This record gives sequence, structure tokens and C-alpha cells, in this order.
Amino acid sequence: MSLLNHSILAVSLLSISLPTAFGQAPPEPKGFREIGQLRPRSAKEINASTWSIGGETLDRDYTDYQSYKPYLGPLGAKRIRLQGGWAKCEKVKDEYEFAWLDAVIPDAHARGVSPWVELSYGNPLYAGGGEPKLGGRIPTSEEGLTAWDNWVKAIVNRYKAQVPEWEIWNEPDLNKENTGDEVAVFYIRTARLVKSIQPNAKLIALGMAGVPRETFMKPFLDRLKKENALNLIDILTYHGYAANPDESYPKIEEMRKLVWRYNPNVIFMQGENGAPSTASAVTIGALRQYDWTELSQAKWDLRRMLGDHGRGIATNLFTISDIHYAAGDHMTGVNTKGLLKTNPDKTIDRPKLAYKAAQHVFTTFDDQLELLDKARPTVSQATVSAFQYRHRKNGGSLITLWSGEARPAETYEPKLTDVTIEGKFITPVLADLITGRVYEIPKSGWKKSGNSYTFTAIPVVDYPLVIAEKSALSLTTPTGQSANPNFNYLGKLTPKQSRDIRSSNWSVGAEYMDRDYTVYANWKDYLGKLGVKKARIQSGWAKCEKVKGQYDFAWLDEIVNDMVKQGVTPWINLSYGNPIYSGGGGTTLNAAIPYSGEALEGWKNYVAAIVNRYRDKVTEWEIWNEPNYKIAIPDYADFFITSAETVRSIQPKARIIAFALGSGVDYKFADNVLKILKEKGKLDLVDEISHHRHIANPDNREPEIELEKVVAKYNRSAGLPKIRIRQGEAGCPSEWNKNFAMNNYPWTELTQSKHILRRLLTDLGHDKESCCFTIMDAKTPQEWNHKGLLQAKEDMTVAYAKPAYYAFQNLISVFDDRLGRLDTYPYSAKKEDNSSLSVYAFADKASQLQAVTVWIKDNVPSNNNEQILCDLTFANARFKNPVWVDLIAGTVYEIPKDSWRKKENLFRQIPLYDSPILIADRSIISLSENQ
Repeated sequence: MSLLNHSILAVSLLSISLPTAFGQAPPEPKGFREIGQLRPRSAKEINASTWSIGGETLDRDYTDYQSYKPYLGPLGAKRIRLQGGWAKCEKVKDEYEFAWLDAVIPDAHARGVSPWVELSYGNPLYAGGGEPKLGGRIPTSEEGLTAWDNWVKAIVNRYKAQVPEWEIWNEPDLNKENTGDEVAVFYIRTARLVKSIQPNAKLIALGMAGVPRETFMKPFLDRLKKENALNLIDILTYHGYAANPDESYPKIEEMRKLVWRYNPNVIFMQGENGAPSTASAVTIGALRQYDWTELSQAKWDLRRMLGDHGRGIATNLFTISDIHYAAGDHMTGVNTKGLLKTNPDKTIDRPKLAYKAAQHVFTTFDDQLELLDKARPTVSQATVSAFQYRHRKNGGSLITLWSGEARPAETYEPKLTDVTIEGKFITPVLADLITGRVYEIPKSGWKKSGNSYTFTAIPVVDYPLVIAEKSALSLTTPTGQSANPNFNYLGKLTPKQSRDIRSSNWSVGAEYMDRDYTVYANWKDYLGKLGVKKARIQSGWAKCEKVKGQYDFAWLDEIVNDMVKQGVTPWINLSYGNPIYSGGGGTTLNAAIPYSGEALEGWKNYVAAIVNRYRDKVTEWEIWNEPNYKIAIPDYADFFITSAETVRSIQPKARIIAFALGSGVDYKFADNVLKILKEKGKLDLVDEISHHRHIANPDNREPEIELEKVVAKYNRSAGLPKIRIRQGEAGCPSEWNKNFAMNNYPWTELTQSKHILRRLLTDLGHDKESCCFTIMDAKTPQEWNHKGLLQAKEDMTVAYAKPAYYAFQNLISVFDDRLGRLDTYPYSAKKEDNSSLSVYAFADKASQLQAVTVWIKDNVPSNNNEQILCDLTFANARFKNPVWVDLIAGTVYEIPKDSWRKKENLFRQIPLYDSPILIADRSIISLSENQ
């Protein structure tokens, strides 16, 4: 597969386009013009909703939470159903091991997803303790029930602050020995125990497999009534799978009527439903008798979800990840109802179409949409289901429509349907909930009469579409598309390989290989194709010298030699310590420098060896990494002098880089160290100062400005060649991380792309060499560091190149040594909002024709592509044939003559957003046409 196709796979979580790699997407409606796309929102961005996602079977290790958790927050569901797993928690009598749940419940909660936990199944440690599997027997013996009570007390006490809802058992009606009366006694016992510990807990009953299964449910309810315990049911869950999801509701209504005769206050929730995504021969579980595809799965899931929602029923979509059932359970094999396709080891291969479809529903149908259950639209087709909603803030109307006469099909001829409702529309649009595409409804397709609106010839298909007032939806412009419809699409930027570029400002981080958190062989094929001219690597003293005085550089030889072959020059960060020496320093971030006499001598010998080995390929050496966090100023100054002098003794013309200051840009640390170096007459050892800058808004330069003042002070007084400042490490995660810089924030692949472009162009705009951290996701002991341009699989191979990889590649293809920065570039902007802009201008050194980058800089990059139209006047503009370029996607649009007044240097209605766009003369870029 080509790199481009890998990039398409990358966009699964956040980009707006829908790749064919997720399965065959449905065709676009004819005669409708796309004007935007639904903007996915993470769970943390959504205040509240009724949606839950299944996270079942972790108790039996049939799925892997650590593999699917990156997809959880971006999905947008506000709740997740988990199973408590008594048998997994208590493997030795009276000893509880909750570590596996501790790695799940707090993590889900931190991602904005509230866990509700099912208390099940049995435990074979105890005679009569029930069975730990689907369809198993409940505990029945006195010993088993006492042990059950103890476990319930332990788990509820442990998680009561993070789990507001507890479900008691799963599908008890599957086992014929579990009678309704017996399960009721067990339920009452457990429910009262939960309430005694957590009085405000919501109690969820039954998880019924069959609907309505009155022969089980009626005895259950009778027993609760007899025990005066009907108030112990807050929510009643049911499952029940039907090939045509629309045929489920008559039986559900029977069940609701039965239950409400006992207690009209019981809330109903569909607790588990979904469709497989594969052929009958592949999947197991409910609905396995039919052949399915990822498209029919997505259609089925949408119909079930919105069929529930339109009837006021909360929904748990089954399930987030394919489930690998093991021998000894109710069934064996892979249940392919997951929204995420798995590998044989239960790690995630990729999201399916249904993931995107669910994401669009979770984003759209939140607590801001009010169901109007008494205001049903009128439709001209008897088979069409329709439900009506109103946006609480702006009053805009929304309708769901689908044809529900049969099981979802692979192909379906749309039913042209007329729809009439009373509501509010100003700009009505049609939204496809699978693709996320939003289309303008032409004026000829609708009319208003009083408060009544009639839409004609709507192409209704066998999965839900939405007619909505545009303001009732969360929309974004598709990545790479110009919001000015008059701009003409020309093609995409042509990437350049490293060996085809003479020189440029750009370096990529290739750290962590010294500690084996990434493996060069796994991602090296992506390096030269990126186009960077340099890569930052770490020397790994402890990896090179495992026996005193014996060096093994084989691993580093492979890296350095191959990088040079690809046209990429390594610069080497000399760190960390080596434990074979007493006082040899540490081997991880924030580690101590070598401090004993023996260790310092070992360090000097190692530095001499590595410099001597690579002196013909490596000319830049950085001394230590982020010393300002843990190392005393005088100690680092002495260590720097020792190291730098050792380098220069072997390679006199080597460039020495000091500090690699931590991401706070500790200019005071730099000032104090430089002062010592000056006092000792060693300032000439410093050629460059590097700093790291991990900050949510990459346009915030305040500490960097202070560092520039410090460096200028020593430059003026020393009479030496100017000390340059290099940005040595700046990047952005592509998803939520618990650890590392910029953690605990709902980053996405889209915000990562924006952040990196803004950071790198801000550096370029201040004549600062810049390094993007980092090329590959790193598997650290704490967790994955997701700042990589390449998404990693669990085995540390490349899953795909993220959008940020291609964004950086696009940047590199334009900004090489052919362009020079223009020191001053006066401009004015006319726009409707009061946002601030970053503007940097460059000129081709030969032709003097220009390239100008512009973006909105006020905030942290957003997870949408909302653009504004702005009039820009450049006082010193020089263009012959200007084009508009989106640097994330590399798309190029011609700026038409009526949008460009050359005499006035005015560009009219230029689309801008919080990611850099480029206005460039056509001659500056290399264009691949007809992409």
C-alpha cells in the first residue's frame, strides 16, 4: 500500500473524510451539493447524552482495553458498560486483585466516559458460586452467596466515586435453571447491599436476553412486589437482537407495558445491541445466521440507535471492539459486532464504518436536542420511519428519516419521499450519518407555509439520514477544502524526498531508540519520503557500552548509515548515563549526569569513541537532554565543558549544541550557565542553544523571547560568531495521554496536524531551525507517547502515517532553501470577527515572488475546520499567479481574478482558520494535478 493510502487510514478518528479503507461507503445523493461535514466531538466536549458504548468481556480477557482505549474518548459516547468479573478479581479466596479494573475505570472516567459496571458472573472457587461465563448459573450456595456479598462490597467501595450505576447480572434468562423468582431474590440481596454502601447509586436490573420473555420477567417482578422491593429498580435493561432492527419495538412495548403495571417509574434502556460486520461463516453470536458487511453493520447500528432514541430509550451500542470468545464459554470464536476491527491478538487493526457512523450520532444527538415525541413528521412513504427534534438553544428543527421495511442491504435504491413538518428552518441541510457529509437542500426542494415546511423528493435510504436546520448541527469544512466556493481546485502539492532537497530548516525527532521504545527498522521507510534534511537521535551510552571499555555501535551504525543514505543528516544528543559505572548517572528522562571520577572518565572515553566513529557523517552534537529539570547549574556547566572539549578534541569543526532546555524554555538556567562559561573563558564552546517547547497554543512565544534576550546579551559581549537558537523538540499528541507533555487533553489527529504546522512555521518566521517531535509513537514503560507522526501498532510497527506526517511533508515540499524570510511585511485584514492572525512572508530568492502563511492564532488548535472569509491587503505583495493552499491536506486552489486586485495588493474573501494556509505564487509550489 502506498504512503498516501496509509494516510487515508489515519484519518479514522477525527478527520472529516471517509476513506474507502473502512468498507464500501454508500453513494452520494444525486443533485445535492456538499457544503460541509459533521464535526466529531470527543466525550469531553459533550456535556451529556443518553449514549453508551459496550466495553464488555474484559472480565474474561476477550477484548483488550489498553488497545482500544485511544478510540474511546474520540468516539463521543458518554458512558461505557463494563463487566465486574468476580472470578477475575478473586482467584484466591478472600483475596481481591483489582489492578485490571484500576487500569480501566479511572482511565475511562478521565476520558470523559462514565463507566457503568455490571456485577457478574459467578466464581468456581466456591461450590455453588455460579459460573463465570455468558449464560452461567447465578450463585446459589450459602458459601457462594456470602463470598458474592463480600466481593460486591469490595468493588462498590472501591469504585463508588467513579461508577454511578451498577447493573446486576447479564442475561440471567439464558440459563433455564435461573428462574425469575430465584433471580429476583438474588437481585434484591445484591441491590440492597449496593445501596447500603452507595445510597445514590442507580440500580440497573436484568439485562434480559429475550424480549419480552414474560415467563421469566413476571415471576421476577412478582417477587420484588412481594418483598416491597420494586423501588430497587431504577433502570431496566434488555437486549434482544432482530435482523431488521425496526421489528424489535412491538415486543419492547409489550415488555414496557408489563413492567409499568408494577412500577411506572422504571426507566428503560437498551443495554446491548449491535450487528456483526462479517459473513456468517466468520462471526459468532447473535445475528450470525446472516451475511453482513461493514456497510450493513453501520446501517443496522444507526437504525437501532435512532429507533431507540426516537422512542425515548437510552442505548448501549454493542460493542467497541470485536470480541474473541475462548473455549469453555457459551461460544467460541470472534464476535465481529465491534466498531473496531481487531487483529488475532485482540489489538486494534482499524475502525470500521460503524465507528464513524456512531461517532456522528453521538456528536449530533446530545442533550442539546430535544425529542418531540408528539410531533411526528408526515411522510409520503409508508415504510419510512421519521422522528422530530428541536435544538434547545436556537430552536432549529431536525428530522431523522430511513426506510425500515427490511434488513439493511448492501445496495438500496433511494425512495424519493416528501416530508412535511411544523418547525423552524432557515438553512435546511441533508446529512448522511455514515459518511458525515452534509448537503445543501436546493431551494427548489423545499417550501414554507406558515410554520409548516415541506421537503420534496428527499432520497430516503435504508439507514438514517437527517434533515436539519444547519445551525442545529456541529459542522466543519472538510479538511483541505476551501470555504470560498469560487476558488478552483487545481490539485495537490507534490512531496519531495530528502535526497532531492539541498537544504532546509527542518529536522525530525528520532529519539527513544537508545532505550528501545521505537525500532528504526520498523519506520525507516517513512523517513526519506518525509523530506526532512536532519534527524535528532540519542546516543545511548548504556546501550553502546554494556561492558566497561567495550563499545557495540552496531545498532547505531544501522541508523546513522541508513539515514545518510536517505539524504538525512543525523544530529546526536549525547545522553544519558550508564549504570555499569558507580555514579554513572541515569538512563531516563530527568536523569542525573555522570558524577563520579570513574564515570566521568568513562563518559569522556565514550564521547571520544562515538565522535570518532561518526565524524564523517555527524557534525552536530547536543550535550544532554533537558538538564534544567534536575541538574544543578554549576554541575551542568562543568559537564558541558568536559563533554564539549572532548568532542572538539576529536572533531575541531563540530558544532556544539547546549542545553536541550525542557519545555518550559528555562531561560534563567541558560543565563546562569552561560555566565559561568563566560567567566571560565569557555563561551566559544557554544555554537547553538536548543530548547523544547511543548505548549497547548504553539503561538505563545513569551519564554522564547526571554531566551533570545539572554542569548543576545552574550552574543554582544563575546565578540564571537552569533550563538544560534534551535527549537530542538516540539510536538503534539494525537490523542489523550495520561503522562508526558501536554497530557490530559483531548488531542486528536486533526489538532496534532494544526499544532505542528503552527509551531514549525512560527519557528521559521523567526529564523529558528526547527525539529518536529517525533517521527514515531513511542512505547515507554509508562504508556504510549502519541506525539509520533506515525501511528504505531502494539508490536511497534507502523500502523499508518497520521495526517500530521503529510502536513509536515507538505510544509517541507514548499519551504526549503529556495525561499528567504521577509523581515517586514505590512498587512491589513478585514474580517467579521476579532480574531488575531499570524502572518509570515517569504520570497523566492531567484524570482522574488512570494509565499505568505496566515492562520488564526488566538487559541489551542480546535478539532474542526470552521473557516472565516477575510480580505487581506499586503503592502509589498509580489504575485503573478496566486494560489491558496491548505497545508494539512496539501490541496491547491486557484485564486480567481475577481478575488485578487493586483494594483491594490488586495486578496478578497480568503478562507482562514486555526491552521496555516498559504497564499503563494504558483511558480513556488510543485503541483500534482488531478488528484
